[in-house]
Amino acid sequence: MHSTRRQPPGARAAAPLAAGLVLLLAAGACASSSAGGADDERLRVVASMSVIADFAREVGGDHVEVTSLVPVGADPHVHEPTPADARAVDEADLVLGNGVGLEPWFDSLVAGSDQQVITVTEELEGLVVDDEDGEPDPHLWMVPPLAAAYVERIAEELVALEPDLAEDVEAHAQRYVARLARLDDEIAETIAEVPEERRVLVTSHDAYSYFADHYDLEVATVVGVSTEEEPSAARVQRLVDLVRDAEVPTIFVETTVNPAVIRRVADDAGVEIGDPLYGDSVGEEGSGADDYVGMMRANAEALAAGLTR
Repeated sequence: MHSTRRQPPGARAAAPLAAGLVLLLAAGACASSSAGGADDERLRVVASMSVIADFAREVGGDHVEVTSLVPVGADPHVHEPTPADARAVDEADLVLGNGVGLEPWFDSLVAGSDQQVITVTEELEGLVVDDEDGEPDPHLWMVPPLAAAYVERIAEELVALEPDLAEDVEAHAQRYVARLARLDDEIAETIAEVPEERRVLVTSHDAYSYFADHYDLEVATVVGVSTEEEPSAARVQRLVDLVRDAEVPTIFVETTVNPAVIRRVADDAGVEIGDPLYGDSVGEEGSGADDYVGMMRANAEALAAGLTR
């Protein structure tokens, strides 16, 4: 609406300045809108859990916006999906899951959308082993060379979605795979510090069988590959006996698992509990284990320190 009031003195002189300010503000708004548009152009990647989300960020860089459905520090075996999870899946350009029974809730969540889940372990199916209860072990990412296969699969899917990103994505993937190879060597050197007779890894659940096979450790756990299992009193007693007989100096608890049973085993066997291990989640921000490389390095250091006591 136009005003009929007379302009005050000096208003005409101020008009060009005001017009300039309007133009500057408009330009700023356009720039802001462009920046927002650039953000909106990033591929929206939804991963079932934080380790896979970390791989996607490493591969996609600034071209992706990544969401992990299972929060950092939470257990992907027993996650209960939320309406926010369903929305994230619906709005995603790419949905990534581990498969091999890790996320029993995931298929039903995605079934309510039109999305197709990319199972990042699909090309590793021939390497899947069963635990002592006959359940397939989904924790393939716990070995860096196998984690490299996750990375390569994610890179393939991002390039298939957006071929213009191929050069960047493939370069990111190659650099990260090389970093994983160095990590593998570093972990092997750290574990080599543990005397052979002390290389017994006792922990909460069976997330470390691939890791143990790869780095020449024995592993014994309270429960199998799923944390939903409740250990029997007989199984807990067998673990206590093993710890005593093998003279294991330290046993371990994972960051995503209730520590109560491991504490009981430690008390009954008269041994220490070492620094927490990371398996089904990266660490909290600032922990030094808040990405895959950091969490695996922390695991190796915790094992070497605990088992050489």
